[in-house]
Amino acid sequence: MSSDSNNDSRIDAVLNSLDGVRQAKAPDFLYTRLQGRMEREFDQGGPLGRWLTKPVLALTIAAIILIANATTVLKMWEQNTSTTNVNNESGQIVAAEYPAGGVYPVYNENSLEP
Repeated sequence: MSSDSNNDSRIDAVLNSLDGVRQAKAPDFLYTRLQGRMEREFDQGGPLGRWLTKPVLALTIAAIILIANATTVLKMWEQNTSTTNVNNESGQIVAAEYPAGGVYPVYNENSLEP
C-alpha cells in the first residue's frame, strides 16, 4: 500500500507542476510577417516558377516522360527482334555462297611442289 500512496504523491506533484503554466502568446504581427516571407519566396521564381509548381502540371509532365520512355523502349525492343531475324537471313545467304568445310580451289591452283 505504501507504493500506492507514493504513486499518488508523484501524480499530484506532476499535476501541481502545471499550475503556473500560461498560454504562450505569439509576437505581434507574426502571421503577417510569415505570410509576407512566403509570398516573397514564392515570387522569386517568377510566373514560370508559379506555373511549374502546380501539381497537375507536374503530374502531366511526369506522365509524358514515362510514356516517351516506354515508347522508346518498345521501339528498341522491336528493332532488336527484327535485326535478329535479318541477321539470321543474311547469315544463311552468306553460308550458301561460300562452301563451309571444304577445300577452296583458289589455294590449290598455284601449288608448288619441292
